[in-house]
Amino acid sequence: MVTESRGQSLVEFALVIPVFLLILGGVIQLGFILWGANTLNQVVRDTGRYAATLNCSAAAEIDAENQFDTLLADAGGPWTSPTKDVTYSSSTCPEDNADVVWVEVTASANAPILFPFVPGNGAIGASTTFRVEPQP
Repeated sequence: MVTESRGQSLVEFALVIPVFLLILGGVIQLGFILWGANTLNQVVRDTGRYAATLNCSAAAEIDAENQFDTLLADAGGPWTSPTKDVTYSSSTCPEDNADVVWVEVTASANAPILFPFVPGNGAIGASTTFRVEPQP
């Protein structure tokens, strides 16, 4: 006896496709968040390396923040609303290796959210600390 199975594959497809699309969307969303976090982290580190070679003044903080903006624009990441802060632990730079001055660079941004059920609004952040080099 032959049974009719017309439409069975359509029903199976209708049951499987939402789960497949949800998994695919989650992978894409995770990719955006990881891409944004990794790129932001690299920009913060590059800014920290640059700031460690400057002269520890308020003007140096502004210069480092401008460098951050340039690196961020060049990186072309997927984020929105980036913020940054460059802070030296002292306003005078070390004269030799016995003196220690640190520069801290922190930044945050929002990764694009493709699906409204992702928690945290895609907030990503990065920070780093470098020891300032003695000035010649």
